[in-house]
Amino acid sequence: MKRPGWKTHGCLILSDISKLSLGKYVVAKPRPNGTYRILFQVPARIRPPGWPPVIPLPHSDQRTGRLDALEIAAIREDAAKAYADMKRAQLTGRIAPTPRTPMATLVHRWQTSPEWRLLTPKTRQGYAYYAVRVMAWSRECGHPDPRLMTQPAVRSFLANFEKTPTTRKHVAKVLRLIMGEAVAAGWRTDNPVQGIRIRLPKTPKLAIWEQSDVDAYSAEATLQGRHSVAAMIILVWEIGQRLTDLQQFKAGIDYDAGRGVFSFAQSKTGAQVTIAVSSMLRGVLADLCRSDGEALFLDEATGNAFDTYRLSHEFRRVRTAVERAGGRGLVLRQLRHSCVIQLARAGCTVPEIASITGHTFGSVNGILSTYLPRDGTVARNAQIKRGLIPQEDRPDA
Repeated sequence: MKRPGWKTHGCLILSDISKLSLGKYVVAKPRPNGTYRILFQVPARIRPPGWPPVIPLPHSDQRTGRLDALEIAAIREDAAKAYADMKRAQLTGRIAPTPRTPMATLVHRWQTSPEWRLLTPKTRQGYAYYAVRVMAWSRECGHPDPRLMTQPAVRSFLANFEKTPTTRKHVAKVLRLIMGEAVAAGWRTDNPVQGIRIRLPKTPKLAIWEQSDVDAYSAEATLQGRHSVAAMIILVWEIGQRLTDLQQFKAGIDYDAGRGVFSFAQSKTGAQVTIAVSSMLRGVLADLCRSDGEALFLDEATGNAFDTYRLSHEFRRVRTAVERAGGRGLVLRQLRHSCVIQLARAGCTVPEIASITGHTFGSVNGILSTYLPRDGTVARNAQIKRGLIPQEDRPDA
């Protein structure tokens, strides 16, 4: 059952925040970048002497910037405590400090450490996301002291994610890093998460995307009103770039609509890539109507540029619909490797493939050595080149 003010993905956009009851004197302050601050703000006329004008919420957990169910619960809990403290201060004239819980203090130390600052923004975002899960567990357990945490307690916590092994692995890694900070701070001499191994189920080998798959997925994304997702699928199919790079593309800077050319430096390797795209894709991109300097691909649900989690969520919705219609269940990140395979099928050399996808020669060779030896299309092309079978034997001839 959908709760009032909630989007199906569990996060809210600014226009929806007012529909939630977060607590007395709780306000949302938008920032220019599309995010927001949640504050406990008591009007000056009734504010007890010495009471702060604003208190960021939640004060017991680290903010992630995503108003998901866990964060909303923390905001409501801390707002209720702040309101009770404020009413008590009105009666007594004394303001009780709001101490951080030991776990919140530890998480704060970790997220302000030199090691944290060296992480990439994407990695920090992912770690913060799973740290919220750790804080939710701490809150549910009454905020136990991390100095006394035992390995059985950690295993019991991780058992909550038994049905989502990938999430369990990520949460375990973040908790290990948090408890590593406890060791570094001298809070304890051992890390109770160290040595806990989590095995993921074996995943099927890479499934190569075909043109029919791209057509099915892009058509379904368009049907769902996710035109940016459809365009991103087609774009990776044509130029094989990383999804994290696509999320950063800006109209008029990385993409010249007049020439239909992408020109940019890859974020991971720094390699400069300049690639023309098909007239069909140029038409799709033209329909997005982005102003120069604006993110080329905007999340239609939020109006902001995609992050990794939002893109994964929107793609899962598309994939579910495609599978229900009888299509193949494919993985979005494997579309980049599929582009390499398709270029090889078309007879492109390794340097030609690398010039489009931005892979190193070694990476291209690695992908091809893994997937091409058993590829029927490549084998058929080889037999045609040898003159053993006629050209018209091609299935698509």
